[in-house]
Amino acid sequence: MNTLRLRFANGERDDLVLGAGVHAVGQDNDGNPCLVDDSHDARLQISIDRRGIWLQLREQSQVIHVNGRPVRRMAMLRAGDVLHLDGVDLTLVGARPGPAPAAAANDPASARVVLRAVGGPHHGRCFDLDHPCVVGSQPDADLCIAEPGIPDQHSRLEPHSDGISFRALGASGGIEVNGHRLDEGLLMAGDQVVFNASHRFVLEAPRVLAPPEPAVPEAAVELPPSEVWPQRSPLMASLRRLPWLLLAALLMAGALALLLLYGAR
Repeated sequence: MNTLRLRFANGERDDLVLGAGVHAVGQDNDGNPCLVDDSHDARLQISIDRRGIWLQLREQSQVIHVNGRPVRRMAMLRAGDVLHLDGVDLTLVGARPGPAPAAAANDPASARVVLRAVGGPHHGRCFDLDHPCVVGSQPDADLCIAEPGIPDQHSRLEPHSDGISFRALGASGGIEVNGHRLDEGLLMAGDQVVFNASHRFVLEAPRVLAPPEPAVPEAAVELPPSEVWPQRSPLMASLRRLPWLLLAALLMAGALALLLLYGAR
């Protein structure tokens, strides 16, 4: 698992390094967020494992905001999220995207890939990336973001067999992916893409499941002749149980006859 970092918005302090495990976040003497050893001094804790990234507030903690939304108890985080804590913005920085392929988009992705909006006016919508997609403020853009600061053609997304490549067009200021601002790179499933700070998208694709391993047959254990028991046929087993069933039926019939004979007097 890649190491995550909580990065201060203005870079005025060192990053808070978050590896796998549970991390308690409190305050230093100046009131700035920092990692603490004693969980009793923490305002929140961040748990990181293979299942994901979870933020949990302590009961006496005040509400914090993640991507502008209040969190009162618990929230699931993604790389690229912004935490607002005590007037300080912290960006959760994840893996840096790899370089973009140099070839043209003539090798489409092997599975359906979509860009799902998780924040902003497009929240809840999905955009197919089975063809080149232009992001910009012009109305006919494949992904239209009509806001100040977004040029007519902001960036271009192209499907490849290894993922989705992205390239900034002109002086767009780049694209923020997992907390990194870049001009180009390769998106993978789970990456968070942010345009103009408030438009958030997550790249989603089906998981590629490995074929199940073939079952290894167990070796048959050969017993010596003295330990091999003869197998009984089902018919013989039924015949051996038949006398016991007849005896039980006779006993029940006798008990019923005695009950009727002496019970009527």
